[in-house]
Amino acid sequence: MLIRIAPLDTLFFRTGRPFVRGEDTWADVIFPPFPSTLYGAIRSFMIFRRGSLDDFYKGKWKDDLGTPKSKGSLSIKGPLLFGGEVQFNVPRDLVSLKHTKNPASYRLNFSRKSELFISNYNLDRMLFWQKKDVVDEPGGYLTLINFIDYLKNRGESFSTVDYGEFFCEEPKIGIARNKTTLTVEEGYLYRIPLIRLKEGVSLVLEIDGLDDFPDKGVIQLGGEGKGAYFKEIIDPLRDLKKLDFDLSNGVFKVYLATPAIFKNGWLPEWVNERDYVGEFGGIRLKLLACALGKPIGIGGWDMAENKPKPLRKAVPAGSVYYFKFLDGANSEKVKDVFHFRNISDFNPEEGFGLSIIGEVRL
Repeated sequence: MLIRIAPLDTLFFRTGRPFVRGEDTWADVIFPPFPSTLYGAIRSFMIFRRGSLDDFYKGKWKDDLGTPKSKGSLSIKGPLLFGGEVQFNVPRDLVSLKHTKNPASYRLNFSRKSELFISNYNLDRMLFWQKKDVVDEPGGYLTLINFIDYLKNRGESFSTVDYGEFFCEEPKIGIARNKTTLTVEEGYLYRIPLIRLKEGVSLVLEIDGLDDFPDKGVIQLGGEGKGAYFKEIIDPLRDLKKLDFDLSNGVFKVYLATPAIFKNGWLPEWVNERDYVGEFGGIRLKLLACALGKPIGIGGWDMAENKPKPLRKAVPAGSVYYFKFLDGANSEKVKDVFHFRNISDFNPEEGFGLSIIGEVRL
């Protein structure tokens, strides 16, 4: 089932950067939240809807909700931003023009490396900008319509929507008080940025593996346990999921709609570091090129062990990988394996590494 989640107030989602009471005065915020945040919120909601934490620790619902040390059948895809329609982070193989107010992103050229290109970059192909304009990393979102045009290789430029159209930051000032005297403790002033969504803006999330998830309700979400209302909706991604792709040239791209955590940093575990050949879902592939954002740190708190989870570097949403399939696989096989699938090496059931495929022009 697919649900929309609309907050009842501001929201607070921290990055993996440490925030130590009495040492740090500013906490970094991220939005949309990491998939694991939504996975934990859904899991907690179902635990208390069915019973208690004690039941969960005893493994009463181990088949779908799992146990403190294992996962059940529950899995999610997302979250994705929804503002009138689903919005997607601008792909990293697009660039924006510097020194202009034009809200558009443009395709990079996908080509073989020149003999004049000297670098430790070892992939066979590269992405580059041919024109004289000065360009920068992209920002903002593509609407679903523009995103489909991007995937189908229609057009060279795409209108983008700024983050500010969907949400804004509201700073909150806080202090620490002595529990005995109730007076302010010196050195404990802090400031955190809260996220306030604009009217009509929400998150979209697909939930699988639960038979009794309700069609509407209220969950706690993010720092401070703020409330958020959810409701089942007709799938706004159905056109995207049903897209047909022409991959007759043997090359396709994988766009990451959510961050992915790979064991080898930026490189999936199933891709060999020597020749960049690997196999995934029964398809032999070769990595030809990629356009990645700066790595982000993803951690969290281990409730079972009562300690921080390992902080891992993740490839951010919007990153793009270009592959060539080597074993004669057809478009339908590639789509079945990669399109709208979670391909992260770590915690794919939590929504990490949601991949969407696209066509590549040679």
